[in-house]
Order: sequence, then structure tokens, then C-alpha cells
Amino acid sequence: MPGHHDATLVVASIVIAVFTAYALLALAARVTAAHGRMRLAWLLGGSVAVGLGLWSMHFVGMLALEAGVPMAYSVPTVLLSALVPILASALALYVVSREHAGNRTVVLFALPMGLAIAGMHVVGMMALRIPATISYAKALLFAAIGIAVGASAAALWLSIRYRRDDSERGRRVQLVAAPVMGFAIAGMHYTAMAAAHFTPLRGQMRVAPEAVLRTDGLAWGVAVATLLLLALAVFGSVVDRRSRARTAETEALRRSEDRFRSLVLATAQIVWSTDAEGQVAQPQPEWETFTGADFDDYRGWKWLGCLHPDDRDRAAAEWRAALESRTMCEVEYRLRRHDGEYRTMSTRSVPVLEPGGRVREWVGAATDITEHEKEERATAFLAEAGRVFSSSLEYETTLRAVARLAVPELADWCAVDLLVEGAGLRRVAVEHQDPAKVDFVLRLEERYPSVPGGEHGLHRVIRTGQPDMMADIPAALVDAAARDDEHRALIRQLGLRSYIVVPLVAREKTLGAITLVHAESGRRYDERDLRLARELAGRAAVAIDNARLYHETEEARAQLEQQAAELQEAQAEQEMAHDELQRANEELLQRTQEAERARAAADEANAAKSAFLATMSHELRTPLNAIAGYAQLLEMGIHGEVNDTQCEYLDKIRRNQTHLLGLINDVLNFAKIEAGQVQYDIGDVPLDESLAAVEALIEPQVSARRHHYTYRRGDPRVQVRADRDRMEQIVLNLLSNAVKFTSPGGRIVMEWEADERQVRVRVRDTGRGIPQEKLPAIFEPFVQVDPALTRSSEGTGLGLAISRDLARAMKGDLTVESREGVGSTFVLTLPRARDLPASAREPEQQEQRVA
Repeated sequence: MPGHHDATLVVASIVIAVFTAYALLALAARVTAAHGRMRLAWLLGGSVAVGLGLWSMHFVGMLALEAGVPMAYSVPTVLLSALVPILASALALYVVSREHAGNRTVVLFALPMGLAIAGMHVVGMMALRIPATISYAKALLFAAIGIAVGASAAALWLSIRYRRDDSERGRRVQLVAAPVMGFAIAGMHYTAMAAAHFTPLRGQMRVAPEAVLRTDGLAWGVAVATLLLLALAVFGSVVDRRSRARTAETEALRRSEDRFRSLVLATAQIVWSTDAEGQVAQPQPEWETFTGADFDDYRGWKWLGCLHPDDRDRAAAEWRAALESRTMCEVEYRLRRHDGEYRTMSTRSVPVLEPGGRVREWVGAATDITEHEKEERATAFLAEAGRVFSSSLEYETTLRAVARLAVPELADWCAVDLLVEGAGLRRVAVEHQDPAKVDFVLRLEERYPSVPGGEHGLHRVIRTGQPDMMADIPAALVDAAARDDEHRALIRQLGLRSYIVVPLVAREKTLGAITLVHAESGRRYDERDLRLARELAGRAAVAIDNARLYHETEEARAQLEQQAAELQEAQAEQEMAHDELQRANEELLQRTQEAERARAAADEANAAKSAFLATMSHELRTPLNAIAGYAQLLEMGIHGEVNDTQCEYLDKIRRNQTHLLGLINDVLNFAKIEAGQVQYDIGDVPLDESLAAVEALIEPQVSARRHHYTYRRGDPRVQVRADRDRMEQIVLNLLSNAVKFTSPGGRIVMEWEADERQVRVRVRDTGRGIPQEKLPAIFEPFVQVDPALTRSSEGTGLGLAISRDLARAMKGDLTVESREGVGSTFVLTLPRARDLPASAREPEQQEQRVA
């Protein structure tokens, strides 16, 4: 079907496309910059303006087509084609205005937007009512879709890139980009139009009149209305941008002023001005903010009242001199801050001159240099303290010097307390500029000594090892520390205002504490002062520890020197002792050799004695046995009848023969013991059984002398390690002695006891006893306790000596306890053996008596 486009309408559609592109870029910036409801309003309005601009470009381009046949449009379909770009524009403005929109956003949304714009063209073509069928060239149609997607990607990228760029360069880029984007959008439309082919239909096209949009004169009306709408949108964006720029400038100015005020407050810098005569004629906000004074309080020359009294005259003189010379004035003074604290200010003021040289006004700035001054003074103070610490090893003297150095530099009061082992805290220094106040405090402490405990102060620091600081001491704390009303009044006279207590810690051990107090000066402590106090305490603690270590080292060195001298003396004595030891060894060797010779001689003598005793006993036994035999024959009457007198004499001969034979046996036994020739058969012996056997042997003697004899039996299972015959020999000897040396009718008791290791057999009698001076010699051989009694009983004094030697040979012993006139107790001690089994027969009686 033949046809052509109206060139004027084509140009109008391209112009609309360019304006639409520019409006998109401008509206994207407004939507991004707005917030809340304004953002929603810009989003809705911008979507309608841009969407209608895209649709108008497309619709005017459609109306530019002249096919030579009647053309009409379906109203519902046309409205649908207008809704599609409005929705696409809303999506574009929304994703562009997101905070994190970027290249990824372009990739994700360029394709759906391009398809939406291409879909707008397709829907618009569907609204066309013409007596012809429409078909498309696929290559051109896909080219049109590609152009739409590319234009969408470019629009998204440019909108995101320059949405916050309100610079001149950004606007120039937008002006250049808008025509390119407009031509691209128009190119998409006319490429799609070129892809359309119209084939005429036979007959006439019948369309309901109410459903058809007539196009006569419609194109220019749509074009003009769209351009007006886009112009209104762009104008609104420009107005909003400028309004926001002015608001931003105003806000920036306000913030700058606030920042300047904050900077003045933060740096404690005051900017002020005066008239030509140097008087404050106008309110000074920074001065009022810093000092807290009203204008009437510092008007004219009243500003001097805000200075420290000691600095007013000097500052006034400097200021008058600068006014007279019209030169810059530089002066330092202490200025009272709004909280009452004086701060050191460095002030510089200059005259502002008019062209004729006349002073119009004075402008100055005061900078707070208190902290800087404190740093310098702290550095100088620590340096001086270090010099003091290194000047002496007498640390108490050093601490008193440092306390004097701290007043008034760091405190109005300074006290130093040290911990003394076993004695608690001892105050070594108290300093104040007024000696009378020091005396007052010493008397106050003497009257009201401090009590350990509490949540604040010296004792808490000593207890915890942590510093304690209070910038303002409350009255309640003073009241709580007071003992009574008088004490409270005395404390208040001191005017304590602020304090720091820091521990003296060295090698993780608390040595004491330093207390710093502000009072009449009105100063307050802060964290900087606390750091300085801790540094001072640390250096003091190191000095104390070093001094103590030095003294301990000196004491240790003195002790070492003393020990070295003692060691040298000991070595000399050792050498002397060594010499003496050598001489003693030589003498001992000589005596040993002599002893060996004596032992050899003794052995020879013992051998000779043994041989002699053996020969003598053999020679004596032969006649004694003959005497016994002949006496027995005479008693039998072999040589005639024997009368009573002869029987009595023969009995005496027989008894003396028996006694003499016993003496010979004792001498032989003692000789064998001394010569070591006795053989022992050591074994486990039932004690009770063995003692009962001895009891039977002594019974005739007991009965003959009418003694009261008792044997107290024990556990029959108890055994001793001994030679049974030797043990019974010892016990028989002890019982025989008891019978022999106890007067007729006396009492004799034999008993025993045992523990885990030993058995002790006791023989007690009520005889005459043994004198105390003779007890040590009772067991010596041939010792006669009572020579008269011995002669009468014909004893040799060997029985006890033999018995003790036998007991000791069996790893036991024999001892005696005796009192003259009371009696004696002999104790035989022997090792205990393993007991007999429990089935052993229990004794039938515990005691056996013989009258």
C-alpha cells in the first residue's frame, strides 16, 4: 500500500522524544533527592510525565503516517498503549532512586523496560483501524526491540550516574545525552514502523463510530500538550533543584555556624571585638558562652572582672599600652569559666584600620592553653621529681621532699603514708603552704585517728591497690566520715574540695599511698591529673623499692662479709682440727695397735685361764666326786652303824660338796661366756609353759623357807625368741636369789607382760633390798653386795653377771629396781615371737600360790 510520513509531525515526535529523555534525567535526580511523601509525589508525577512523553512520541509518529486511506484508532487500545510506558517509567524512576542502584540495576532492568517500550508500539499498532492487514519484517522488528533495550540501558545508566550531580558539568552531560536518547527512542519507533507492511482489504472497513478516535487535527494538539507537560515537569524539577540547593546552602551555613560554635567551645577559643577605644560595646556570644556572664557584666571595661584577681592589673596595663601604640596585643591571663574554674588563656588582639589609618575596631581571639600549660608543667614537675628521687637513697627524706614539691603545683595538701609490716600505716609526710594548717591537721589526726574501712579514701586504696579520685567532695561524704559534731566542724574548716589517692605499687606489692587534695584554691581534679598522680606514684614506688633493695643488698653484703670472715676463721679452726685429728688418728692407731697386742695377750691369757679352769675343774671334780661317794657309803652303814651325830656330819659334808661343785660350774660358765664359747639354740618358746617349769624347780626352797610365793600366769599363746634352757637358767637364778635374800615368811612374786615387740618377766621380793650406791655394780662379776650374807650363803657373785650376759646374748636384757629395806624387782626383757594359734589351751587359773 503506498504511503508517506508528514515530515513536520516526524520532527515533532523527535522533539518530544528528546524532551522526554531530558525530563527523565531531571526527574530521576528529583525522585532520588526527595524523601517521604515528596518522593512519592515526584515518583507518580514523573512517571506520568515521562510515560506520556514516550506515548506522545509514538502516537504523533503514528499520526504522521499518511497511507492514502481513512485511518482511525480504538480508544480502549490507545489508552492501554499509554498505560504501558507510564508503568515502565514508574519502574525506571523507582529503581534509579534506590540507594544501592548501580550497574547491576542496569543489567537487570534494561531488558524489561526495552520490551515494555517495544510493547507500547505493538499495542499502539493494534489500536490502528485501517482497511488493510498488517505484517512485520522480523529483522527490522528485532532491530527495533534492540534499539529499545539499548536506549533503556543508556537511560538507566545516565540517570543513576548523574542523579546526584548538580554541577555544571553534570547538566552539560544531561543536555548532550538527552538528544542522543531522544533520537534512539524515535529511531526505535520509526524502525518498527518500517518493519510494518500494510496489505489493502477488499471492501470497506466497518467500525462502530463510538469506538473510533478520529485523527483529524489530533497530532498537533497531542504534541503541544505533551511538550507543555514535559516543560512543566522540567521546570518543576529545576525549581525544586534550586530550592533544595538554597536550602542546602542555608543548612550548610547553619551547620557551619554550629560547627564554628562547637569548635569554639571544643577548643575553648573566644572570638571578640571592641570599639576603637577598646571597650566592649556589643554582646560577645563566645565570651558569654565561655564565662556565663551577661552583657552588662562585661560591657566596657567590666570584662576585667572575669579575670583572676592576680592577673587583672597586668592585663589592663598590656591592653592600654596596645591601645596607645595601636599595635597587636598579646597577653596571657586566667579567665573564669562558667563553672567557676579559672582557665589560662592566650589572647591576641589586632586593630582593624580604615583607609585613612584610623582604628575602626579591635578584633581578638582568646585560646585556652590550660591543658598545654598543664602538660608542660607536668613534664617539668616529673623531671624535678625524678631528680629528687635520684638524689638520695633515704626514701623517707625523698618522699617528704616530693610532698613539698607537689604543693602547690599539684595540690593544696599532700600526704604520704607507708605500710609498715606488723604496724599498719605510718604517715611520713604532710605538706601545706601554711605550716599552721599542717599543725592543725596533725592534732586533728591525733585526736581522731583514721579507722580502716570505708568505700573511699586512703584505706580503700591500700586495701584494693586501685586509685581513688573524687572531682567534687560532697558534703554527705564529710558528714559520714565525722565522728561527732565537733569533728564535722573541724573537717569543714579545711575546706576540702577535690582529692586523689594513688597507691605506691612496686613489683605487684602495695607499699603505701600518696594523697593529693585541693581545698582553698578552688581547683578540681580530672583524669589528666589522675594520670599525672599515678605516674608520680609509680616513680616514687620504684624509688622506694630501689632504696629498700639497696639497703637490703648492703645488709646482705655485710652479712656475707661477716660470714666470709667467720668462714675463714672456721677454715683456720678446721685446719687446726684437721691437724689435731691427724695427731689423734696417729695416737688412735698407736692405741689400736697396743689394744690389738693387749687383746692378743688377753686372748692368750683367756686361753690359758680357760685351760687352767678346765684342768682345775677336772682335777677338783675327781676328789669332790670321791668325797660324795665315800660320804654316801658311810651313810649306808657299810663300815658300821652310823649314829645321829655322824649322819648330821655326813649331811654337811655332802652339802658342802654340792655347793663347791656348783661354784666350780659357775666359774666354768662365766669363763665360757667371756671366751664366747657358749652355744645358743634360739627358737620360739611358749613363755607361760617355760616359767611354770621353773616354778616347779624352786618350790622345795620356797617351802623350806616358808615364803609366800605367787606366779601370775598370762596368755599361753605368747612366745619369746630365746634359748629355752638359758632363759630358764636366768629365771631360776633370779628366783633362787629372791629365796636366798628374803627373810623367812617374806613374799616373792613372778609375773610378766608383753607388747608388740618385747616380753618383760618380773621377779619381785620383799627382801632387804640393794643400796642405791651399789646398784650400778650389781651385775659385775665377783661383786659382793653383802659380804657377810655372801659368806653365810657361800656365794661367788657370778650369778647375776652370767644371767645378764645370757640375756643380752639372746638380744634381751636384765635390769633391776630396788629400795633398801623394801625389796628388789629384777626384769628380764626378751624379744617377742609369733603367738601360738588361737586354739591353744587357755590357762586354768591366773595365779598359783605356794605357801
